[in-house]
Amino acid sequence: MQLDKIDSQIVSMLQSDGRRSFSEIAETVGRTEVTIRRRVKRLIDEGYIKRFTVVLDPLKIGRKIRAVIRVKTAMKGAALISKKLREFQEVNEAYFLDGACGLMIMVTVDDLTELKSFLETRLGRIPGVGDAETCIVLEEIKSAF
Repeated sequence: MQLDKIDSQIVSMLQSDGRRSFSEIAETVGRTEVTIRRRVKRLIDEGYIKRFTVVLDPLKIGRKIRAVIRVKTAMKGAALISKKLREFQEVNEAYFLDGACGLMIMVTVDDLTELKSFLETRLGRIPGVGDAETCIVLEEIKSAF
């Protein structure tokens, strides 16, 4: 099913502020609050909206280093690698990519010592993980959150 114009407006408003009230959304899109509530429930039930969450600023909570890590992997180890990455609190995002790109991971850590430790003692010990190329984020230009 495709999202119609109203669903798209609802999703856009919730993406910019997940705490926005149904009554405020209803007023903006010209529908009743009950209609908005039903539509949001349907969007959740059908998997368009995966979850509502809070996005913290890592720098404000003491995390100072963000890095993007490109990792060469053996695809036969993909399931184990995925499982392990979900367990690591340092990992904010992780993607298996097509072609020679392998795996891309976004991590946030307190300092370079913690980054080195993550690379050597956690990521590097997962079977199937090969060479890693780490790029430290100097400035965030645009974020989805």
